[in-house]
Amino acid sequence: MNRIKNITLILLLIAALAGMATNQRAINQHEASLRALTKTLDLSVLDSCGIITNGMGHGSCVAIGPDLILTAGHCIGYPGNWIEINGVKYDILDEWKSGQYDVGFIRIDGQVPYLQFGEMPQLLDTVYFVGSPYETCFVNTITKGIISHLDRDVYDRIGLIQTDAEGAPGSSGCALVDIQGRVIGICVAGPNPGGGVTLCVPVDHILEALEKYNATL
Repeated sequence: MNRIKNITLILLLIAALAGMATNQRAINQHEASLRALTKTLDLSVLDSCGIITNGMGHGSCVAIGPDLILTAGHCIGYPGNWIEINGVKYDILDEWKSGQYDVGFIRIDGQVPYLQFGEMPQLLDTVYFVGSPYETCFVNTITKGIISHLDRDVYDRIGLIQTDAEGAPGSSGCALVDIQGRVIGICVAGPNPGGGVTLCVPVDHILEALEKYNATL
């Protein structure tokens, strides 16, 4: 009889422990879900973003290396251009524009914090722009949206990402980043006036252009 009682107690203990483990897993999953819902962009990305300007017109840009800046190809090649990040002006040592994509790379005289590249996004992914729309006084404006279409061929450009994160004149070249703050594209076009349609060169095309640029060095 005692043996039966002992076995029963052991079985009850095992069941209780299993229930506790199940409850703990449920709690952990709930906490993970809450963290995912409250997760937002790390504002340190602002330290790597800025403007390219000659004092008359301007575009946006993002550092992808200590002295390497990424922007839209149509933003480079203007006399007197300089880069400004965190309020510091950097002279341009060298610049290169892709012949295939609206992508440009700039070497600056100095070093800045820089962002890593991410992976190609998927439909409905949450994304952010960090750019300078309209005027330089709006430098590093953050807008949030989703990926609303992939692979747009429009405005003589191919394979563009479409997002409803708001861009505007002056946003060209600004970083499209994922929730981890990794560069997944750059803004290059949109209808005028705007309204939830902004088009970006995707990260795959940027990396392809970067490989060609590095081959010229």
